[in-house]
Amino acid sequence: MALALLTATAAFGSSSTSGTATGKPAEFAIDFVLDVTGVSQTFSPAVRQGWDLRIEQANAAKELGGTTLTTTVHDTRSEPRTGAGLMAEVGASAAPMAVFGTSSAVAPAVAPVAQQAGLPLVTIFSGSPGVVDAGDHIFRVTAPQSTYHHLQSQYFKQNGVKRVAIVYNNDIGTLKDLAENYYPKAAARDGYEIVQSSAVSAKAPDLSSEMTGVLASKPDAVLMLVLGQQNTSIVTQLRRANFPGVIAAQPGVGNQALLALGPAADGIVYPIDFSPATTSASGATFVRDYQAKYGTAPDTFAASGYDGASMTVKALAAAPEFTREALLKSISDITAKDLDGASGTVHFDGRDARVDGMMVRWEKGRETLVAPPA
Repeated sequence: MALALLTATAAFGSSSTSGTATGKPAEFAIDFVLDVTGVSQTFSPAVRQGWDLRIEQANAAKELGGTTLTTTVHDTRSEPRTGAGLMAEVGASAAPMAVFGTSSAVAPAVAPVAQQAGLPLVTIFSGSPGVVDAGDHIFRVTAPQSTYHHLQSQYFKQNGVKRVAIVYNNDIGTLKDLAENYYPKAAARDGYEIVQSSAVSAKAPDLSSEMTGVLASKPDAVLMLVLGQQNTSIVTQLRRANFPGVIAAQPGVGNQALLALGPAADGIVYPIDFSPATTSASGATFVRDYQAKYGTAPDTFAASGYDGASMTVKALAAAPEFTREALLKSISDITAKDLDGASGTVHFDGRDARVDGMMVRWEKGRETLVAPPA
C-alpha cells in the first residue's frame, strides 16, 4: 500500500479554525516523522497501515468527540540529520505533540530535539539505548528488543547450542547494541560461545566475505541481526552450504524477506513482541480487524503502528486541551498504567514499553509459536 505522504512544507500540528463544544478543534492533524524512504523503508508501510487502522477506528467511534484526526507524514529518508531537521521544524511550530518511527539509527538524533523543544514525543520501535533517556518528554510504545531477547538466548541453551556466529548491522543502534553488548553477556550466562561476530553496514550489498568467515567458524547457530534483504542473502548462503545448525534472527527480519525465501525460510527462529499467532485477547482483536481491512495478517511493525496510534488517541482524548503541557500529562498518565494493545498488555518502565514477548518459528509462510520448555 502506497503511503499518502504530506511533506514537511505542510502546516505542522494543523487544525481547523472551528472548534468543538469542548474547545478542541473540529479537525486535528498529528505530525508523524517517519522513515518513509531510505534503508528503513521496508517497515514503514506496515507501520502506517497499523496506525491508519487505529486512527480510522477512533474517528468512527468518535473517541475524541467532535474532533476528527488526520495524519501529516514527514519523511526522514532514514537519515538522522534529516529526521532531526524535521523534528526541529515540528518543535518550532504550534504542534502540541509528535510521533516518530522507526529507525534506531535516526531516533537518537530526533529525541533530543523534541526534548529541547518541550515537545511530547511518542516513538515507535526506535530501540536504540538512550532514546528515552533524552528526557521526560520522550515516550517509547514499542518494547526494546533487548528486553525480550533472553528468549532467544534461552532457546540456544535449551537446544544444546554451544557455538554461535553473529552477523550484525553496526550502523543500526538496536542491532549493534544486541551484538556488542547484550549477546556477549547472554552467552556467558547461558553457556555458549560467540565464535564469530561480523559487523556490516545495513547498506552493504554483498555479505559473501562475512559468510565465508561465519561458516569457517563452524557454529551450531547463526544469529542474523541485520535488516531486510541481508537476511535473504545470509539464509541463501547457509542453505547452499547445507548448514545443519540453528538459523536465528530478530523481528527486523521482516515477512517480506522470509516470504521471498520460500521453503528455505522454514525453521528460522526469533523472539518478537507481536505475532499474528498471539493468544492475547487484545492482540487477537487487532489481528481480526487488520485482516478485515487489509486482507492479510499483520506483522510486528503493523502492531507497533497500531499501539503508537492507540497511545496518541488516548492521550488526545484525555487532554482537556491540545497543548504541550496537557498532552505531556496525559501521556505520562497512560504510561503510569498498562496499555492493552496489539502487542498484548504493554507495561511501562518509566516512559519505556515492556512486553513479555514470545519465540516464534517460521514454517510454511507464517509464524508459529515455539512452546516454552516444560
